[in-house]
Amino acid sequence: MPRTGLTPDEIKEKAIDATIVRMRNDGFDKVRLVDIAKDLNLSHAALYAHFKDKTALLDAVSERWLLQIDESLEAICRKEKDPIDKIVLWMLTLHRAKIAKVQNDPELYKAFDISTAVQKPFSKKHMETMHSQLVELVNEALSKRRLKNADSENIAKVLHAAMLAFHHPKLVSQYINEKREPLLRQVLDSVLVGLNLKA
Repeated sequence: MPRTGLTPDEIKEKAIDATIVRMRNDGFDKVRLVDIAKDLNLSHAALYAHFKDKTALLDAVSERWLLQIDESLEAICRKEKDPIDKIVLWMLTLHRAKIAKVQNDPELYKAFDISTAVQKPFSKKHMETMHSQLVELVNEALSKRRLKNADSENIAKVLHAAMLAFHHPKLVSQYINEKREPLLRQVLDSVLVGLNLKA
């Protein structure tokens, strides 16, 4: 155990916390492992034992945020609501999470955008998790006769593709000054009608 008395997991979490603070104050380009180590009262080498380089540390920041999104979307899947209402809320929640991050944490969002552009393992896992959640919601719609004779895997892919303009990192940034929720609802409603999810 390190001199600080922290466990390895605690060191990782505190390093992420410290990195977020520095990203917000100085920008992600200026984050250095040596500075994070100083913030935690650790040696540079001690921090390298947990993060091989700056990129790994920035990735950990993005991964934490994606896991938080996954959890908020999973909570929607667990709600006792009409499955169609849950699909709409799921899409709105994802869109709002991206918008909030661009507006409130632009430096963190830039780092996230870079990491997703090269398809890091944690971002791929996030995509897989979202797909599984959508499949679950579509299957629920099937079980409640809100959908007839459809392939839930394919429907989930269609829903995700149709909504890509509202949660793709670059497109969210591009339209950040526009209030796009009404358009999101219109597009989603049209897709749901087309998929016979609404009677």
